[in-house]
Amino acid sequence: MNEPTPSGYRFLDWRYEPARRLLSGSAGDVRLKPLSDRLLRRFLDEPDRVLAREYLIGQVWTRRQVNDEVLSRAVAELRALLGDDAREPRFIETLSKGGYRWIAPVTPSAIDAESGRRRSAPSAAPVRRRRILRIAAGFAAVLAPLVVATWTFMRVQDERPSNRAALAMDLLDARPLTADPRLEIDARFDAMGRVAYIRVDRPSGTSELVMVDPASLAERVLWTDTQPLRNPAPSPDGREIALTRWGESGCQIWSVSVVDSRRTRLAECASATEGLEWTDGGERLLYTGSASDPGHAPGLKILDRRSGESRTLTSPDISEGAHVDPRLSRDGTQLAYASKHGGEGQIWQSDWPQLRQRHVLLKRPEPIYGHAFETDGQALWVAGDLVRYRALHRLRRGVEPTLIGGRGALSVDLAPNGASVWAEAVYDGDILLAGTAGQPWTPIARSNRYESQPEFSADGQRVALVSNRHGTESVFVFDRTDDSVRQLSLNPQFRWVRPTWSGLDGSLVLTAYEDVHTRLYRYRLDGDVAEVVTHVEQGAFHGTELQDRLLYLKDHRTRTSRLMQRRLGATKAEKLELGTVLAYRASETWLVWRNEESAALQAAPWPALQPVRGIRLVDPGDVESFAVAGNALYYVDQGKLWNIVLPDGEPVASAPGRLPSGGGPNLAVSAHGDLAVVSLTSLSIDLMIVEPAPSPSP
Repeated sequence: MNEPTPSGYRFLDWRYEPARRLLSGSAGDVRLKPLSDRLLRRFLDEPDRVLAREYLIGQVWTRRQVNDEVLSRAVAELRALLGDDAREPRFIETLSKGGYRWIAPVTPSAIDAESGRRRSAPSAAPVRRRRILRIAAGFAAVLAPLVVATWTFMRVQDERPSNRAALAMDLLDARPLTADPRLEIDARFDAMGRVAYIRVDRPSGTSELVMVDPASLAERVLWTDTQPLRNPAPSPDGREIALTRWGESGCQIWSVSVVDSRRTRLAECASATEGLEWTDGGERLLYTGSASDPGHAPGLKILDRRSGESRTLTSPDISEGAHVDPRLSRDGTQLAYASKHGGEGQIWQSDWPQLRQRHVLLKRPEPIYGHAFETDGQALWVAGDLVRYRALHRLRRGVEPTLIGGRGALSVDLAPNGASVWAEAVYDGDILLAGTAGQPWTPIARSNRYESQPEFSADGQRVALVSNRHGTESVFVFDRTDDSVRQLSLNPQFRWVRPTWSGLDGSLVLTAYEDVHTRLYRYRLDGDVAEVVTHVEQGAFHGTELQDRLLYLKDHRTRTSRLMQRRLGATKAEKLELGTVLAYRASETWLVWRNEESAALQAAPWPALQPVRGIRLVDPGDVESFAVAGNALYYVDQGKLWNIVLPDGEPVASAPGRLPSGGGPNLAVSAHGDLAVVSLTSLSIDLMIVEPAPSPSP
């Protein structure tokens, strides 16, 4: 007798028919896409069994190059369809470091192959639902924000259900567009669905302008240059590609013929340039031009191809930042662009071509990397850090941004047929430790993700650090005595950064990104709990608690960023008159900071903060690349690591031959002179593409 073949399943208030890929519930029927169908079928065929992530990937996916994030997104989307909550699951339970388990009772219907009679199998033993009290360890840190964001997205009221499902599920079918080990960036579709992009060889610095056909994967190299090429923009007729080139004289705009690769130099552009856009059927080109005067930042200009003349469109104040990355809606009635300042940006939308009124789209400046209009012009897709980590988001005026997927996205473009392409970056950064006596550099708390922001405890035996190894950024503590790594039990809905050790009680002061604000928390390791730091306003960032005062930055994302201090026992903070502070470090004896208007490091002793010593930097580099412990100041300049004994010591090049790399705080020093640096060990940027799936047959 043959084994019964399931033809349907019942679980709680849902019915599922595999043959039709049909999921039916009280809200109606949902036709599942093949990937979600296979994933749900695997869970229903093995209820109450722990399914390892590797097992699910092997059973569900039919192609290679699938990683944990793709599985996490697929599970999150399936949960969203079922109305499941990762924190209080009814269907899919997440097991830390184990995988997933289907916990709802399942009743399969089967057809006996020998007799043809329909019968019901015994129901699975009821599984007690359990409330997950902590979602801070393992992969739940990724899944919780994904579920919340996806569920919020699917509840947008003025979208048709079919559109919501399509947008929520599209990226699950993403595939690599190319298979080249070089960096692939700045992808744009042309009118025929081909993709123009830049390919960069890191060792040599050589750039290539490449055109690839997603259907056949046939490609052509249109330009190879030892100078950096960026920002390709295919013309509306598909005959040429405009792009930027950084030569000895600065930023230049060139045009390359697709037919014969003939090149034409068009105009000069600003060093802040990000993105070009054709308009008026290819007769004009939008770009970022030089500032009109010293009181303004670079703004948008429009180049007339026939006359070769350019006209200024916008002239932003310096405080707003340069206007970059112009993108037009498909019907040519709307313009979106970004204003960039200090590594973060705002997105603006205006009517085109009149530019009579513009609207701000983000509640606050965020790290953003690219954007593109949807086909109907109703919303933008944005690559940026809008929900605790870099990914693709959907953005519309007056509506909260919603997560789409594409973790690591650095750019995005959308084709008229709904296809999407983006550059997906994967960073691996490690923290290396070394003493001053010539010891070798030793990596700590390693993972295949990005570790950064090291901070030594007072005794130098523990190092607090930030890692995104489980999804969003969270805080870990490395113990040098036994090489153990401890993840702090923190709310996974927040992004946790900037750990510092308190000079009062040895607790950790942390910064949490809560929705559109930041807030300071105190984490007591003995109690394993985070508490809000009292008498500090919302929006505080990077707290440092000394024995007699708490320091923090206020309005750190704006041109009015100030350093505040709240003295011990006080309930109100006071502003330190230091100007616009971009970054600071403090010990019990010294305060060191960077101002916006100066390339020098400023150092002053407590409590008078006088006299101020300026340490001139020839090559300022990353504003966060400095650290202070006691009277010892370390910083990076001219490709070297320097140290100074304050107040009067001269700069001395440090013996250890390792420079910090990567963004953000990347250097720390202990009271005993041990050093910690962030080292970018690997970087890959690949193009990912999603093409419209054919509509399922009725």
